[in-house]
Amino acid sequence: MKRNKLKKSIVLSVFLTAIVAAGGFAHRSESASLTNVSVTVSNSRPSFRGVLGAGNTESSSQVIINTSGYPSTTTDQLQTDDVLSVGTAGTMSLYTITNIVSNSLVNITPVLGTGDADTSDDVISTQSATHTVRFNTANAVANGGFRILVPTLDADADANDGLPDQGAFDFGTSAPTVTCPTDLTGYDFVTGTATASAVTIGSTDYHSYECLYSGTGAIGTAFDGTTNDAITINSIINPAPDTGHTTGTADSYKIVVQHIGSDFSTVDSTTVAIGVIEAVRITASVAPQITFSIAGVSSGATKCGVTTDVTTTAAAVPLAELAISSFTDAAQTLTVSTNATNGYAVTAVESDQLGLSGATCTGDNTSGSCIPDSVGDNSTMTHALIDEWNTTSVKGFGFSIENADANTVPFEYTTATGSCTGTYCARQFADAEDSQSPQQIFSSSTVADNENIDVCYRAVISSTQSAGDYENYVTYTATATF
Repeated sequence: MKRNKLKKSIVLSVFLTAIVAAGGFAHRSESASLTNVSVTVSNSRPSFRGVLGAGNTESSSQVIINTSGYPSTTTDQLQTDDVLSVGTAGTMSLYTITNIVSNSLVNITPVLGTGDADTSDDVISTQSATHTVRFNTANAVANGGFRILVPTLDADADANDGLPDQGAFDFGTSAPTVTCPTDLTGYDFVTGTATASAVTIGSTDYHSYECLYSGTGAIGTAFDGTTNDAITINSIINPAPDTGHTTGTADSYKIVVQHIGSDFSTVDSTTVAIGVIEAVRITASVAPQITFSIAGVSSGATKCGVTTDVTTTAAAVPLAELAISSFTDAAQTLTVSTNATNGYAVTAVESDQLGLSGATCTGDNTSGSCIPDSVGDNSTMTHALIDEWNTTSVKGFGFSIENADANTVPFEYTTATGSCTGTYCARQFADAEDSQSPQQIFSSSTVADNENIDVCYRAVISSTQSAGDYENYVTYTATATF
């Protein structure tokens, strides 16, 4: 039969002088000792219990903290998104911290309400934790139990009012849940119980959390969370900073783990220490950023479905000697990264058509001293319209795109819509000399991390092209929207 009758116990133990190692902590032995004892807390931050300083005003989004005379006198114990209770007992309002401004000032939302801006009004931010208790038994105790004792204030009313206590753990206004191990040979557990201010050892009061069982018990049973379940206690309210607390130095608290008999007497007991300490606030500044790079592509590479004929660099596309009966193909790789939340756009515009010795090619010049922008196989290609371009009898200069991982491109060489059939879909560059606006070649509507495309250049000349050197410039511009 499971034991279901519980009672409060007052235990007085004599502390011995031997120190034993268990579970990575130093423990002071009482009676025999449990071994491998540890208490892990899910949140080691102290609770905040302070008051408003002078100068607060209603409808303000800033809260000024009093920096002396109270358990919490610095915002070191607070962090962004903590919930603050501000006001007087019974009429406290809830606010969320949006920013830590200084050692005595935080920003909140919503703004301070009516009656919540008076000097010395309470300011409370409760931190709670789950305690996971692990240990090995030292003795086989029949029909016994395990009891975890957590230090509390002497006054019962303050010890379980749900408000953080200086230098002690508050029980909360309702009993925390004690999750006992699953039944195993020798241990048939009843539902765990929690009792506020239940036990006094020496001059210290403790909250008591118990897992009672029926059965023979056993020597060396591991309740370690792996071999068998550990004991967990949820929602214990962490202390506010102890008297004389220094930021960055943990306040240490002793928790007692006991193996008790059927008469609630202590059979084995071990004390562990846990530390409560502020979280470390790490701050950094991130500036609006965009990086844009152009990289060359070697000859013999496959880009846009064709093999490149020349090697390009970041600053030059040397098409070399152009042929009448075959295309000359080249490529460059363009890369963008930005933290702009609304993304980026990369545009391209050429200075002019390819002109002999850089001479001006007015409008859509098709004279022998200008290599014109191609019109495509269907004569529909412009700087704004795509067209298939596979026929070498259609002369000129143009480009296509192979998308590696950019969010959006206007077309690719494989595009098979409109006049394009999907073999080599191409377009003219916008011509600045002809007053054409730069055209977008890839973009994103959100942040980007190394998004890439290949720009593929293609040229073929007519038999009437004048001999000599031709050139123009293509300008790529990357713009981020923050």
